[in-house]
Amino acid sequence: MLLRFKNIVRFLFIFLIIFLAGVFLVYRVYLPRQFAIPNQISETMEFEIKSGESVTSVANRLENLDIVSSDWVLIQYLKSNDLDTSVEAGHFKFTGGETVSEVAEILMQSQTQQTKFTILEGWNSFEIDAKLVELGMIEPNDFALFVREGGSEQLAWAENKSAESLEGYLFPATYFIDSINFSVDDLVGRMLEAMEKNLKQVGWNLNNENNSERTLHEVLTMASIIELEEKSEQNRPLVVDILWRRLDSGIALGADATLFYVLGHKENITYEDLQTDGPYNTRKFAGLPPTPVCSPSLSAIRAALNPESNDNWFYLHDVKTGEIHFARTLDEHNQNKAEFIR
Repeated sequence: MLLRFKNIVRFLFIFLIIFLAGVFLVYRVYLPRQFAIPNQISETMEFEIKSGESVTSVANRLENLDIVSSDWVLIQYLKSNDLDTSVEAGHFKFTGGETVSEVAEILMQSQTQQTKFTILEGWNSFEIDAKLVELGMIEPNDFALFVREGGSEQLAWAENKSAESLEGYLFPATYFIDSINFSVDDLVGRMLEAMEKNLKQVGWNLNNENNSERTLHEVLTMASIIELEEKSEQNRPLVVDILWRRLDSGIALGADATLFYVLGHKENITYEDLQTDGPYNTRKFAGLPPTPVCSPSLSAIRAALNPESNDNWFYLHDVKTGEIHFARTLDEHNQNKAEFIR
């Protein structure tokens, strides 16, 4: 009996030694190495923690997004540093390559620095600039001039990039910006990344192996025009087909949206407006304008890539209802003008 008791004690002692050695290896060797492993994401990623969400849920979602390699490792890091109760709701940005400790540091950042900034579909760089000025982020024209002078070299994925401007390459969406350390270059870079991601979504091959006869610059320019010319997702492919055929035939596009880009938005185009010289007056000059005229939505980009074949050459909108009216001939178009405009 005594011998059995001694064997049990000896076994428990050995087990305790092995257990403590295991704990030592996990917390002194394994975990520190895991803390230093960078995450696997290759592009900037926005991450939201919702009110009341548990640390376990947050860590699990971060692992699923490859922002951390192990949710358990992150939780242990937070617990060992008494940070597990400090994770609060908010919006965070991970740029790629952060270690576990750096991820934890980002999660601890004060949420008062994060400002929700929504860029509407169809806004151009001056409209975005005005909103940033209103929020107190920039001085007037800081953003617009940066964009229109091609102030970023982050467009390596876009062939035939306009040397003049990044207008039209910036995807309209909601972004969370640092209200204390705001950077125009950072916001532009994230908008370009968002455009790249959404172009992939609609099937545009960024390695220039597309079946389309159009360049990306032409597609985004057309998408920006249709964004402002026609709001109906159903009608957009029809209008795009008309505009592509006009372009290919050497006929002026006749799109008021391009004039608005240089004149500012107006309720009515005047005769004097129509006499404006310059390539953005597509009522007077044939061809696409030099740059896109706004940030187009995914719907407009899809329409530019997928025109719906039809026999019409003209369209106009009823000044009272906004309803679009198509015409195959100039005579039909003039009749529509008399009925729905004058």
